[in-house]
Amino acid sequence: MELFLTGLAAFAGGALISWVNYLLLRRFLRSKGETGLSLASPLRMLLSAAYFLALYLIGKHTGLSLYALLIGGALGLTILLALFPRRLAGELEGKGKE
Repeated sequence: MELFLTGLAAFAGGALISWVNYLLLRRFLRSKGETGLSLASPLRMLLSAAYFLALYLIGKHTGLSLYALLIGGALGLTILLALFPRRLAGELEGKGKE
């Protein structure tokens, strides 16, 4: 049960980071246009890498399962990474038709 809760907490954190990445990308695309994508990508990558580093350090210092932390975090980032850009594409298509 502890492994499941640890993984679920890491998943929720990954989902939060993915949502912040989405907001960051949306803001850059709206303010800078297509060049915003190249500006936002390194920041998004740094946020994701910092999250994985934080998970690793939490696992090492607390004794929680590294596997549960890293797999849960990766799933949280990856699953929502597939959903948020589709939502953003839909927003941008709607904006372009007006």
